[in-house]
Amino acid sequence: MIEAMNKAEPAVFAIMDYWTFDGWLALRKRLKDEDAPVLKKTVLPGIELRLAAPMKGRLNAHVLFSNEVDEQVLRDFISALRIELVDRPLSEPALRELARKVGEDKLKHHGFKKSDVDASDEKALLAGVVIAEINADSYREAIRKVPNEHAIGLMPFDTNDGLAEVGWQEHYAYAMNLFQTSPIFETRDADLRGAFVGEQTAGNAKWFKNFQAGLNNIPRLAVSGSDAHCFVGTPGDNNKRGYGDFPSGKRTWIKADPTFHGLKQAILEPAKRSFIGDRPPKVQEVESNKTFYIESIEISKTVDKAGVGQWLHGCDIPLNPDLVAVIGNKGSGKSALADVIATLGNSKQSKHFSFLKKDRFWGKTGEPARHFTGTLTWRDESTESRPLNESPSEEKAELVRYIPQGYFEELCNEHVSGKSNAFEKELRAVIFSHASEEMRLGALDFDQLTEQQEQSLRNRLGEYRKELASTNADIVRIEEQLQPIELKKLTDLLLLKGKQIEEHDKLKPAEVAAPTEAMSPEQKQAAEGLAAATQQAEAARKRSQEIAGETTELAKRQKAIGNIREQLRLLQRSFDQAEKAVSDDVKLLGFAWTDLAAIEIKTAVLDQKSTELATKQGEIKIEAEKLADILNAVTATQQGFTAKLNAPQQQYEAYQRQLGEWNKKRDELIGSITEPETKVGLETRIEQIKELPQQLKDLEARRLQLSGEIVDTLDAQRRARAELFKPVQDLIQKNVLIREDYRLQFQATLAASADAIADQLFALIKQTSGDFRGQDEALATIRRLFDGHDLNTKDGALAFIASLQEKVLAAAKASGSDAGIFSLLKKGQPATAVYDLIFGLNFLEPRYSLLFQDTQIEQLSPGQRGALLLIFYLLVDKGKTPIILDQPEENLDNETVFRLLVPVLSEAKKQRQIIMVTHNPNLAVVCDAEQIIHARFDRALDSTISYESGAIENTGLNEVVVTILEGTKPAFENRYGKYH
Repeated sequence: MIEAMNKAEPAVFAIMDYWTFDGWLALRKRLKDEDAPVLKKTVLPGIELRLAAPMKGRLNAHVLFSNEVDEQVLRDFISALRIELVDRPLSEPALRELARKVGEDKLKHHGFKKSDVDASDEKALLAGVVIAEINADSYREAIRKVPNEHAIGLMPFDTNDGLAEVGWQEHYAYAMNLFQTSPIFETRDADLRGAFVGEQTAGNAKWFKNFQAGLNNIPRLAVSGSDAHCFVGTPGDNNKRGYGDFPSGKRTWIKADPTFHGLKQAILEPAKRSFIGDRPPKVQEVESNKTFYIESIEISKTVDKAGVGQWLHGCDIPLNPDLVAVIGNKGSGKSALADVIATLGNSKQSKHFSFLKKDRFWGKTGEPARHFTGTLTWRDESTESRPLNESPSEEKAELVRYIPQGYFEELCNEHVSGKSNAFEKELRAVIFSHASEEMRLGALDFDQLTEQQEQSLRNRLGEYRKELASTNADIVRIEEQLQPIELKKLTDLLLLKGKQIEEHDKLKPAEVAAPTEAMSPEQKQAAEGLAAATQQAEAARKRSQEIAGETTELAKRQKAIGNIREQLRLLQRSFDQAEKAVSDDVKLLGFAWTDLAAIEIKTAVLDQKSTELATKQGEIKIEAEKLADILNAVTATQQGFTAKLNAPQQQYEAYQRQLGEWNKKRDELIGSITEPETKVGLETRIEQIKELPQQLKDLEARRLQLSGEIVDTLDAQRRARAELFKPVQDLIQKNVLIREDYRLQFQATLAASADAIADQLFALIKQTSGDFRGQDEALATIRRLFDGHDLNTKDGALAFIASLQEKVLAAAKASGSDAGIFSLLKKGQPATAVYDLIFGLNFLEPRYSLLFQDTQIEQLSPGQRGALLLIFYLLVDKGKTPIILDQPEENLDNETVFRLLVPVLSEAKKQRQIIMVTHNPNLAVVCDAEQIIHARFDRALDSTISYESGAIENTGLNEVVVTILEGTKPAFENRYGKYH
C-alpha cells in the first residue's frame, strides 16, 4: 500500500472503510515499525457511512479527519453515531441487534437468511453492516463534536447513492439540513461543480441562484473521488481502479498545502482552490510556457570576508507560479528580494530600486553587493546568475516586469503633466501586441505601424503648416506696415516732398521771349541745325527711358523662369519621393510606377524662352550703348550750333534748356506709383496702408481656415489610431470584471498640456503685461484657457487658439504695440514663431489614454492612478512575463484595495506569475496568496536577512501573517477558519 501511494500521482489520500477506521489504524501502526517504508504522501483517516434517508436507494455519507487526530477521537466519533431502528451507538453488538430485529423480507432482499442471522454472530454482524443506516441528526452532531474542527463531512451528490436522489419537494427539511451542513460534495458534472463553488455557467444559469440559496450562499468544495479498490489498477478498466485512477479521468485538484489544513483552506476558497478534470488551466499554462515562470531564487556569499555580513546569504526559495506575497516589518528585506529578482530578470527599472542602489547595498563602491551572487532559475531550467553589484546589460531582453511604487507615480504624474510620454509608450506597446498580423502589415512596432498608416495624413499636415507659415509671414509684414510710426513716417515724407516741390517751383527759370529780329542765313542754318539736334537728343533720351523699362521687364521675366524652374524641381522631387514611398506597395500589387503615374516637365520651353529673353537683353544693351554715344555726339553738335547764334538767340536757347531740366527735375519729384520715394509713390503707399486692414482680415481668415484643416487632419489621425485599439477594447468587452466593475476603456484623444503650451509660448514672448504679467499669473491664464475649452473637438480647439491669440494681442497692446505683437517678443524671437505655435497647433497631437469608471486618468487621485495602472498591466497587458509589484496598495485605503486590487490580482494570477511585496492584509490574505515569504532582518546576527516560505495555511506562517500584517486577527475575519 505504502509503495503504491508513493508511486501514484495524488499528493493526498483518504482511506475510507465502511463503519470503521481499521484501514487507517493499520497503516499508522505499520508506519511505526522500524522496518516500515517512508510514506511520502499525506494520508487522512476517513469513514464511509449510510444515512437513513427518505429515498428508494441508500444515501452514502463520508467523513474526513485530520491525520493528527487522536485514535480516541475516532472511537468517540463512532460512538456518537446512532443506528436507526435500534437507536443505539454504532458498535458490533448494535449491528448484530439490528440484523436480528429487521424482518425476514429485509434480510432476504440483501441475501441473508433469518435463521443464519439468528444462529451466527458473524452472519448477524455481516448483515448488520450491509443493512445499517445512521440517523442523519447523529451524523451531523458527531461531526460537530470532533475537537478542533478536525472532521469534515463529504456528501455524494449526483454520484452513486447521492443526496440528489432524495426528493427535495417531499423531504425539503431533510435535504436542506444535509445540504447546508456538508462542506464537501462529490460530483463529476461541470455545471454542478460550478453551482457548488459559486460559479455560474451556461448550463446552470437557470437554477444557479436557487441552488446557491439552498447552500445559504456559502460555496462548497466539489470533488471527484477515485473510489479505488486496489493498489494498482488495470489500465482501461474503470471497474478496477487503483490509486491515482479516477472515473472518466475526472481528477480532483486542490491548490493548497497537502495537509488537512490545506483541505480546509480549499473549502473556504473552493472556486479558486479546486478543479475537476485532467489538468487545471493554470497547470497547463505553466507547463506550456515554462520560460515565463520563475522556479527559484538563490543568493549566496562568494567570499568569506570580515565585516561583510551575512545579508542575503543562504537564500534559496522556490517560487509558486501563482501569487507570491513577500511580507515583513519595515527594513526586513522585503524589497531586497524584489530588487534581486528584478535585476536578475533584466528589469529596466533599476533607478527605482530601493535596496540595490548607491548608499544602500551597493554602498559607494559596490560594497557589500559585489560579494554576493544571485541566481534565478526558470521552469525550463535556464538560469541567470550575476554578482549583485552588476546591472544587466542594456541589450539583454527584459524577462520580468518590475513595477515599484515610484514607477507608478512617475508614470502617472508625468503623463498628466505632459512632461513624459512613457505611459503613452506603454499603451502603444500593449495596443500593438493585440493588433492582428493583418492590421500590422509587417510593422515591427507601433511607430512603424502608425508611420505606414498615417504617412498621407502627416504629409497633409506638413502642407497645411507650410502654407500657414507663409500666411503668417504675410500677416507679420502687414502688421509691420500697420504700425502708426510707419504711416507717420510716410505722411512726414509726403509733406517734405510737397515742400521740395514748392521750393523747386520757386526755381523755375524766368521766361525768355523768342527773338523777333531777323536771322542771317548762317544763323538761320545754325538754328535749324540746333532744332534738329535737340529733337534727336530728345528722341534718344526717350528711347533710353524705354530701354530702362524694357530691361527691368526682361529681368522680371528671367526671374519668373527661375521661379518656375525651382517649383518644377520641387515637383519632380516630390514625385520621386512619392514613387519611393509606395514602391513596396506598387511591387506587391504587381504594377510598375509608370503604370500608375507619370509626370512631364517641359524645361525645353523655358530654356527657349530664356534664350529669347537673353538675346533681347543683349540687343537692348547694345542699343543703349549706341544711344549713349548718340547723345554725346548730339550734345557736341548742339554746342557747335549754339555758338553760331547771336546773343538773343543764345539766351533763348539757354532758357529752353534750363526749362527742360527744371521740368525733368519736377517730374522726378512728382514721380509715379512705381517710384516709392516720389510724391505719387508716397501717396500710393499711404493709400495702400489704408487697404491693409482688410488684407490682414482676409489673411487671418485664411489662417483660421488652415488651422481648421490642421485640426481635421489631426482628428483623422486620432480616428485612425482609435481603430488600432479596437482589438484591445474587444478584449475588455469580453472580460466582465474590466467591462462592468472597472469600466476600463481605451481612448484616443487630441491631447495637449497647458504647462507644455506655456513653456513653448513663454520661450518666445515676455511675461510683463496684461494677463501674462508675472510667471505665476501667466501660467494660470494659460491653464484657465486650457481648462475652458475642449481641444478634442474642432470648435473647441479653434476657440482655444482664438482666445489665446486674443490674450497675446491684448498683452502686446498693453506693452505698446498698436498692431501685431512686436513689443511682446523676446530678443531675437520673430512674431511668426508665435503665430506658427498658436495656429499650427503643434502642441496638439493624437494620444492614447485610459478611462477608469468613466473618469479621465488626469482626474484620478495618485492612488487610483496606481490602481488603474495595475489593472492595466495585470489584465490588459498581453505579456506573460512575471510581474513584480512593490507595495501596490500604497496611497489606497482598505476599501479601494478590496474593491479594486483584490479582484484584479485574483484574476491576473490565472495567467501569469505575480510576486508582490506588501504589508496590507487585504492583499496578502484576501487575494489568497498561494505562497507567503516572510522576511526577517537581524543586524545582531551579522546583518542576516532570512526568508521563511510556505502557504498561508501553514501553521508557523499563519502566526507570522497575523503578527506582521496590519490589523492582526480582525483583518482576517472575512476568511474565518483559515487561521488556527
